[in-house]
Amino acid sequence: MLYGKEEWLSKLPPYQGGGEMIAEVTFEKTTYADLPYKFEAGTPNICGGIAFGTALDYLTGIGLEAIEQYEHELLVYATESLLKIDGLEIYGTATDKTAVISFNIKGIHPYDIGTLLDKMGVAVRTGHHCAQPVMDYFQIPGTIRASFSFYNTKEEIDQFVQCLLKAKGMLQ
Repeated sequence: MLYGKEEWLSKLPPYQGGGEMIAEVTFEKTTYADLPYKFEAGTPNICGGIAFGTALDYLTGIGLEAIEQYEHELLVYATESLLKIDGLEIYGTATDKTAVISFNIKGIHPYDIGTLLDKMGVAVRTGHHCAQPVMDYFQIPGTIRASFSFYNTKEEIDQFVQCLLKAKGMLQ
């Protein structure tokens, strides 16, 4: 899906060719169709459009404010649970943030924790997360990043913490 101001879209060249996006072709030049057809080469992603609409209906049915409130509850619960782990340091403690927690455990490389968590069926991200200057500032090789969303539960956070404790025990 492409969304943009008409004045800017009209100046952009198409990034693909074919189908209904061409008004006329000669050996000398190509004339593109008017907006939005200029950017609609080939068969449209009809399934993607339907799925996008269904996803929006689902989210608005729950309510974006309800999702935000629940994710904040998960963030608070996960933060409190993680801070009970000896040697764990959380990076980024803004009061108004999304349900994403970046952390490390003293003396253990984040990649090692991430690998063990993966083997236990827990999905986290490890690395510098495209923020190498921040990692350099903190003088760390990277972080472990856990993300929570409206489909997660506090019980899953408890399982995550138990797996994290198990991984920590294996590596110390």
